[in-house]
Amino acid sequence: MKLHSYIIIVALALVFSSCLEEGSIKEPDYEVGIIANATLEPGKYWFNIQALEESEVSFDLNYEGFGVHTASSIELFLNRGSNQVSLGSFTDFPSSISMTGAEAYAYFGETPASIADANLSRDEFRITYEITTSEGLQFSQYGQYFNYNPSLDGRYTGRYAQFYTNLPGFGTLVLEVRAPNPQNPNEQD
Repeated sequence: MKLHSYIIIVALALVFSSCLEEGSIKEPDYEVGIIANATLEPGKYWFNIQALEESEVSFDLNYEGFGVHTASSIELFLNRGSNQVSLGSFTDFPSSISMTGAEAYAYFGETPASIADANLSRDEFRITYEITTSEGLQFSQYGQYFNYNPSLDGRYTGRYAQFYTNLPGFGTLVLEVRAPNPQNPNEQD
């Protein structure tokens, strides 16, 4: 009787498994996007809040299309809190981008004097983007799920990183405004 029960169970399993259509369980089709990347100059990834007119950020803007897309333009946006301004649309890649802390604050109607009067010790700007491909498709940082803060990246701070990415792009590029870190050799005069 045991053999008979075993054969019935196997037969039922074969009948039910054959009812499942082959290929009915599919992986989703992922859209291949395009992302911006920034090659930062060592030491030029943050603003010194004590010297906004002299300290600058500097990076080369490029993109990664993963062999599928070609960028025709990348529009950069500078964000401070909930406020956003356009830094312009770039069409040559790589494009060299640089700005001082005073220039960054000027986009939001602030001056180094007004920041000093406000007694700020820390602040941050975020750079986001929208890429238009040669086919007219638009991709923005909202398709990316990470912020890239180079101040916390071991490649730039000389310390162990709290956040590290070797991904080829950024969703949001975080630029800190703060006093120099005395433990960081890239932030000393």
